[in-house]
Order: sequence, then C-alpha cells, then structure tokens
Amino acid sequence: MHTMSYADRLQSALTEPDRHLLRGAASIAARLNRPLYLVGGPVRDCLLGRPIVDFDLTVEGDAIDLARSIARELGGTLKTHERFGTARLALPGRSRTIDLAMTRTETYARPAALPDVLAGAIQDDMARRDFTINAMAIRLDGDYFGELIDPYHGEADLQHGMIRVLHARSFIDDPTRLFRAARFEQRFGFAVEAATLNLIPPALPVLDQVSGDRLRHEFELIFREDRPERALTRLHDWRVLRQIDHELIVDDQIRAKFQSRPAPFEPFACWVWLLGHCSPVALMHVTQRLNLLRDDAIDLEQVMALRDQQTLIGNAPSASALYHQLDYFGDRALQAATAAIDDERARANIDRYLRELREVKLSIDGTRLKALGLPEGPEVGRILTKLRDAVLDGTVSGPQQEEEYAQTLIAQVN
Repeated sequence: MHTMSYADRLQSALTEPDRHLLRGAASIAARLNRPLYLVGGPVRDCLLGRPIVDFDLTVEGDAIDLARSIARELGGTLKTHERFGTARLALPGRSRTIDLAMTRTETYARPAALPDVLAGAIQDDMARRDFTINAMAIRLDGDYFGELIDPYHGEADLQHGMIRVLHARSFIDDPTRLFRAARFEQRFGFAVEAATLNLIPPALPVLDQVSGDRLRHEFELIFREDRPERALTRLHDWRVLRQIDHELIVDDQIRAKFQSRPAPFEPFACWVWLLGHCSPVALMHVTQRLNLLRDDAIDLEQVMALRDQQTLIGNAPSASALYHQLDYFGDRALQAATAAIDDERARANIDRYLRELREVKLSIDGTRLKALGLPEGPEVGRILTKLRDAVLDGTVSGPQQEEEYAQTLIAQVN
C-alpha cells in the first residue's frame, strides 16, 4: 500500500478544523526539525475508518518546548507535566485539546508498578504500547506526512480482528491491560488471540498489586462502552473479577440488567448492577478495594439495604408505613434500587414514594402548633409526624381538618 493512501485516510478521518490544526502543528514541528507523530488509538481508529476522537501526538525531542511553540503561534494555552515531559494544548474557541508527549521508553521496577520513563525514539515508543493495534504511528511533519510506523504488524491484526500483546510479560508489567483487552475486543468485535489468552492466568495474582484507583478507572471506562456487559463477561471468563473478590461475577441476571439500560442514574447504575448480588461483606471489600468515591459507596450500601428489605417494602400496610420505611434513603439510591430489586410490588412502592408520598406537605407547622397551645419540646415533632401520617393515609384532608386533628392531639398531650 502506498504511503499517500495513509495520508488520504488520515485526511478523510478529520474534520476541516482538525486538519487545519494538525497541519499547523506539523508545520511548526518541521520548521524545528522535530519528527511529529499521531500515535496509538487515533491511528487505529483512522485505519478502521472510524472518526478520530482524540489527538495523541508524540515528538522525538522536547515535547513541552514544541507545545510552547505551537501555543505561541496558534494562540493556545498549555498545561504541562514536567516530570513526564507531556503537555496538553487547548486552543481558543475549540473544545478539542491536543495531548503532546515525547517519544519515550518505559521500564517497570516491579510488576504492576507505574513505569519509569526515559526519552527514546519512535520505535521505543511503539514498544511500550499495550497491543499491536495500538502500536502504530503516522508521521505528520514535512514530506513525511502520512508515513505509517507499524513495527508489530498492527494493521494486519486490525484486518484479522485480533487483539495481541507485544511481549510475554505485557499483562504482568501492567495488569490493567486485561481490562483494555476486554474493552477493545468487545468494542471492535475482535478476538484476543490464543497466545495472548495463555498469558492471562499468570498475570492474575499481580492484579492484587494494582491500586484501587487504577482498577476503578478501568471499570468506569468499560461502563462508558455501548455494551459494557460484554467486556465484563470476558473479565468474568478470564477470572479477573474473581481475583478482585470471589463474589464479583457476571451471570445472565446481571447481563440482563445491563441490557435494560434504564438510565437516568448511570454510571452509578453500573456499579449497582455489577455489585447488586454481593453480600454486605463482599460489598464492603469491593468498595474499599476499588476505592469507590464516598458518595457512591454510601449509596451502594443503601441500595443493598433496600434490596434486603424489598419484601417489607412491597408489603407496606399503608402509605405512612411506606413513607417511614423509605424516608431514610437518598434519592439516587431509591432510583437505582428500582433497577436492582426483583419484587415488583417493592419497585412500584418505591416509585410511588418518589412520585407522590415524599411531596406531601402539611399546611401547619411547629409555630402554629405552639400558637395552638403546645409547649416547645419533642412533642412538636411527634405531633407533626402524626399529622403527616394522617394526611398520607387520607384520614385527614385539607387545612381545616389538619388544624382540628392537631388540636385533638395537643389536648391529649396537655
């Protein structure tokens, strides 16, 4: 295939503003004699005929210095990370940002550790990638525009629909690649090649050394996919989920919940569907292991409490009893519980509470009760609760009946 065909494919994958942006950056790099490359996922998507979503650029040499030159000429603003030699360039009036990094090599002091980074050539940069389909680059500067760098035959693997690692220690060096293998396999309808599958079991114990934040991030990336249950099923099949907790599984019931996708509350709902069958002990272990955000962990505990109480909720004898059962719980937990529990009556009652019961307001308040002769103290709250219960159950209706009932209750106290 001729070099220009890659250039044409790249041009067709870009919008005109993006073409202008890349041409400007490439022109500056060529003037400074800095080889500049589009790398990784954008190249993969380009060769698949997909739109390019992200601009990941790498340069042989000082990436921050080049980024500053681009910002000066194109009018952008920079956020730099000196330690890693990377920069993010934001241009005025554009939602698109450019991530620019130096070509580099990486070494791992121990399995699952974050890599130590050193400057390297483009070939070194390709060697540190996760899969062959992501280990490609297209050169952008000067006369080299459109030249494909493909040392690991990633284009051929794209054509064959194959996910393949670059070397035998890939999953041990970085076990989060297991999550990405499942994600890419399902997103593109590819298959992990047999030799790569054989590398998974030895890497499973190394998952225990990966931080909770990194693992949680990988789950959240899967949740953003169109069909997250497919990637999660693969992680189940590979025993990745069980390595995190033996109760973390994906079965037909869980897959069905994901497929229903009743989302005003995603991605939190994905945690609910994935963890909804766990025991309290397992739920606590997983939320701590993955370092879930505090609000998510609290709401998950509430959803599980609602799950465990679903029979009582479904059999609530009155509106006021239902109100007291559910008043403790937060809105997001209640909404998520309607997709997590199986009892239809419980789901209907939770929905009734959210739509109707919690909106019930009294026309009388504590100040009015005191004006009617009730001394200040705990009886104020108790009488207001009895008033609300009566309104919820329909035995009292309207301001006049509320006041008459309040007077009756005050008389009983006095």
